[in-house]
Parts: sequence; C-alpha cells; structure tokens
Amino acid sequence: MPKISVIIPVYNAKDYLRRCLDSVVNQTLSDIEIICVNDCSADNSLEILNEYAKKYSNIKVIDCKVNGGESRARNIGLDNADGEYLAFVDNDDEIDLDFYEKLYNKAVQTGADIVKADVHIINYKGESVKSNLNQKIKENNFNKLFFTHYWWCAIYKKSLIKDNNIRLIEGYPLGGDVLFLNNALLNCNKLELVDDAFYHYYRREDSGDSRELTFEKLKSVLDIHEMIVDSTLNSSNFDNFSKDEINYLFVWCLEAALNRCYRCKSLEALNYSIDKAISIYNKINNFINENSNFYKICLDALKAKDKEKLKQLYLKYDTNQKMFVANLRYTHNKKD
Repeated sequence: MPKISVIIPVYNAKDYLRRCLDSVVNQTLSDIEIICVNDCSADNSLEILNEYAKKYSNIKVIDCKVNGGESRARNIGLDNADGEYLAFVDNDDEIDLDFYEKLYNKAVQTGADIVKADVHIINYKGESVKSNLNQKIKENNFNKLFFTHYWWCAIYKKSLIKDNNIRLIEGYPLGGDVLFLNNALLNCNKLELVDDAFYHYYRREDSGDSRELTFEKLKSVLDIHEMIVDSTLNSSNFDNFSKDEINYLFVWCLEAALNRCYRCKSLEALNYSIDKAISIYNKINNFINENSNFYKICLDALKAKDKEKLKQLYLKYDTNQKMFVANLRYTHNKKD
C-alpha cells in the first residue's frame, strides 16, 4: 500500500503541467502513487502525462473520453487510489519537494485524520504571499471548522474519506472542494498542522479563482456554501463543535453570499446573492454572534427579508468595487 495517493485532475494544462508534475515526482517521500486524470484535454496535456508515466513507474494516467468536470475527475482518482492517505494537487500549482514527507511523518506521529500544511499564494502579478490560515487555526485552539479553504494543502486518511462516503459533488463547476473539506472535517477526530511545508497556489485569470466569474460559477459557489450550512446543521457530530467555530463557519458562509456577487457584474448575480444571503441567514440566525462587524449593517435587512434595502446596501458600501457598482447602476437604470 502506498503511503499517499496524490490525485491530479488535468484539463488543458500544457503551460504549467510540467511544473506541477516535477514537484510531485521528485518528492522526498518516495512511496507515493500519482493518479493523473486527464479530463478530455484539447491540448497536448495527455502527451505530457504519458511522457512522465513512461519515465516514472508510480504515475498512473487515466484518460477520460468525455469532459466531466474537475469534481468528477477527482472522484475517478478517489476510486483508483490505494494509498493510506489521500492528497490533491491542482494541475497549475506546485508543492515543496519534502511536502508529503513532512505531512506523512506528522500523521504517523500524531495519528491525525487530516494534516494541513501552509500555503504560499502567488497572485496575478506573480507576487508570493503567505497564508495566515494556520495561524488563525492555532489562535482558535485548533478548532477544525476554522479550516474553511485551501483544502489541497492537506492529506486525508483514506479510511476517513471512504468510511464516511465523502465525495466531490458533481455538476457544480465551482466550490465542490470546500464542501468536500467541510464533510471531511465534520467527521475528523484529529487535525494537525505543519508550518514548514508549503503548497504553492497560483491564481490565474482563467481559473476558478479569477477576479470575474460567470453567473453559472457564482451560482454554484453560493449554492455550495448553503450546502455547507445544511451539512453542518445535519451532522451527527454537530454538538461536538464549539460555539466559536460554528459561529465562524456560518458567518464565513454568509459572507460568501454578501461579498461574492462583485465577481459577476450583473443584476442577476446581485439578486441571486441577496436571495442566497437571506436563505442562509434564516438557517443560521440562532447560531451566530450578531455583533460580527462585517455584516452588522445588513442584519436588519436580512431579518426583514428586505431585498431592496439589501440591494441599496450593496451599491452603497461596495466602495472597493467601483467598476462593479457603476455597472450595476447602469444596468439597473437601463432596466428602469
């Protein structure tokens, strides 16, 4: 049994795939399997994968004949994984060469279900910024639900995922990864952190983390955040989590509805975000601390389900997104 199965979904990644693969095949932890799932790429990504598979015996290439999306590709990887722990790398990112050695050693030493590394975020300009998420988790007594994103910087015990039938949700173009993470954390007995191993996350304009999203992707990510609220509320382990971490997670989901709409410049996106914010608030209002500064100004409107007031609050207070606000006002006035 390999110590770790690394799952890499691949789609039209010719410009950065070698960088990703080089960081994984040269890991100091040698007992790993690398499962690359080619999701019907239209470029020469498959050729690159086959080239690496000929050179490295621990690479398995699965070639999908129909494009099923990133979540389906990852699920195919899960179905073919034999490792003690599971890991995920996006085809445009890279990892430290001792990344999995450090995470696996921590898992063995502590018996953790999930071990999380740290992250370097490379922005659109190529500048690298260190994430503060590990620090935030430590400052909050290692409460698991503070681990809300950057899911690929961790390894997951295979038995945790398999025994609880945790999968990537298919049919949603954006956000399925954070739902997977949340479901894993809801069933996790122990989370550990490693501060000196780094996942290097590259933000790109044509990716799921682009500054602008299609309405389909915006709708997907907001639907996913409501699913996170639902799965948490319905978890048999709900009472095992502290009030602080429940509050943090639920506010994080509400904030997604309150501040993601600027990434899709349309009234359709604004209206959907407002509907989603009201829906999420109705589910979580009994669990959250109403003094949270971010959305305090929206509380009365959320309670009253006052969509017009919320729309005006979006337009008035979104001062950091001037182009978005101007576009919304233009569209709104044009429709009127």
